[in-house]
Amino acid sequence: MHMSRAALALFLAVFFAGAPVLAAQDSTHAVVLPPFDLHGFVDLYYRAGDPTNKDGFRVRKADVKLSGSVSKRMKWRVSFDGAKSLGVTSTVGTRTDSSAVAAVSVDQKTRILQDAAVTYIVSPTMNVDVGQQVLPYGLEGSEGLPQVETIERTNFAADKSRAVNLGDTRDIGASVNGRALRQLEYHLGVYNETGDDQGSTDPNDQKAFIGRIVLHPSLVPNFEIGGTGAYEGGSAVQHRERGGTEAQYKTRLFTLRGETMAARDGLLHRFGWYGLGALRPNNRIELVARYDSWDHDRTHESVQSDAYERQIVVGGNYFIDGPRTKLALNIIRQTFPNISSVRPSTFLLMAFSGAW
Repeated sequence: MHMSRAALALFLAVFFAGAPVLAAQDSTHAVVLPPFDLHGFVDLYYRAGDPTNKDGFRVRKADVKLSGSVSKRMKWRVSFDGAKSLGVTSTVGTRTDSSAVAAVSVDQKTRILQDAAVTYIVSPTMNVDVGQQVLPYGLEGSEGLPQVETIERTNFAADKSRAVNLGDTRDIGASVNGRALRQLEYHLGVYNETGDDQGSTDPNDQKAFIGRIVLHPSLVPNFEIGGTGAYEGGSAVQHRERGGTEAQYKTRLFTLRGETMAARDGLLHRFGWYGLGALRPNNRIELVARYDSWDHDRTHESVQSDAYERQIVVGGNYFIDGPRTKLALNIIRQTFPNISSVRPSTFLLMAFSGAW
């Protein structure tokens, strides 16, 4: 028994020692995988007192991002959001049974795949992105959630009750991004849709043209002002438009920011704007306030999903271990002044988030 174990150990040692040689004999060349970076972000919050939602905990984000280099000029990235819930759309009714489910399709926007893109660095001030990527809708809608001062993004960037949200949304296409003359930041691209068909093929021949341009004047450091535009042609029910403005003044001590966003999705017209202020008395504490105005549908005022909504948010962030890990508390006053089916309310959001 002792001899057999020794023989087995000797065999395994010789086998694994010779494996690289055997691999080299069986292949024309050795392939060495390049190193990659792994990053992540987790956001967990608790909501209480909101009449439009149940009280409870929610995993808001569970992002994992992998990125690396193919060559000196070529980069790649793939990211996933494990907190997403897969959505399906069902069609009811058959020839023999009007209540039977006839077909079921997956809402591609609810898949966990986020970014899947390749970046080619043309020069230090210009790069080209190809693949599924964040659409350049405004300042807050283009930033990652860890950089947003409030627990939830502004309503026009977060709301999906009537159509695709107008920020933090993705689609497949190609874009050119960079700076010109050191002061002009630009993001110009052509995509399948305006975010309606993330993760899917284009359902029509029309393409969406989307751009965001921001001026960073050298005469006024820390200040930026810009705008967003998008256009997709087609029939009246297919036509898409976006138009937004933004301005921000940000220093180590405080931030002042405002944005507007108007959208047309077929016959649906929406408009939102907000103003935000944040104060950072030290490296661990950030105080924030935001006024948020959002009209889900400018032509109707009947139920919550098409009504005009106002929110006032006050709160703060406590950074536990640098800017990547924080505890947040937001108190939100929410009103729907033109309908009576949803009463005014004041509710609470508490969140813990960490990035690595």
